[in-house]
Amino acid sequence: MIDIHTHILWGLDDGARTIDDSLEMCQIAYRDGIKTVVATPHTLNGLYRNDRPLILRKVRELNAVISNQLLVNSPGLNNQSSVTEESTNNKLRITNNELRILPGADVHLCEETLRQLEGGKVTTLGDGGKYLLIEFPFNAIPYGTEEILFQVITRGIIPIISHPERNLEVEQNPRRYRKMIRMGCLGQLTAMSLTGGFGPSIKRLAEKLLAKRLVHLIASDAHSADGRPPILSDGVCAAEKIVGREEALRMVTEYPQAILEGRRPEGQLMQKG
Repeated sequence: MIDIHTHILWGLDDGARTIDDSLEMCQIAYRDGIKTVVATPHTLNGLYRNDRPLILRKVRELNAVISNQLLVNSPGLNNQSSVTEESTNNKLRITNNELRILPGADVHLCEETLRQLEGGKVTTLGDGGKYLLIEFPFNAIPYGTEEILFQVITRGIIPIISHPERNLEVEQNPRRYRKMIRMGCLGQLTAMSLTGGFGPSIKRLAEKLLAKRLVHLIASDAHSADGRPPILSDGVCAAEKIVGREEALRMVTEYPQAILEGRRPEGQLMQKG
């Protein structure tokens, strides 16, 4: 599986605080069957300004540390592992080919977004220059959002709106969000939203957006090893009750893989709602 939204880089935002926290989150992700993790620290939200060079450096550092760590093998959803045993107690060495950390950013939509993007200071998903994870404030969608999203699209970059189910205005005015999807944006659900981790009202909205094909990806939005861990399998199990097993799996495999390769995903959920 591929997790395209995590706060796994230590010391950059309200996610992992130390390198040990980051490594513990890597363990959890790997046990769940996640083999690719996109590190997406907050940026441009008035508190954190994590620019592209800093994120790229931290990703290199984490990958270097992972390649020298022993993690416990407990494969998750697909029950497959290509690693080889290195010691007793079922401990296996994870290499960067088996658990990859890729760069990205959780970009707060604001008046600076376009300027920072054009200046090469904002990190796209996988640093591929094709997809940008966009975060709205939790209580509203800012005035002029549609114009900014349109300008991003005209520059050949597709916005992915993170956790719309946790936005108050999406709940109260779903038509505005639907227009963004029809414009060409994609939507990303948080796995814990589907399992009720953010409460029943958010769970209901997540299910409604999924049923109407207004979201296309499931990610963990992990911030820690305990309260908000990098786990996707539970969200996939919840999603399959709505869209079926095949499409639920595509939301954490084929669709994010296409995004990281700079391609437009293809499948039932990609039909505009």
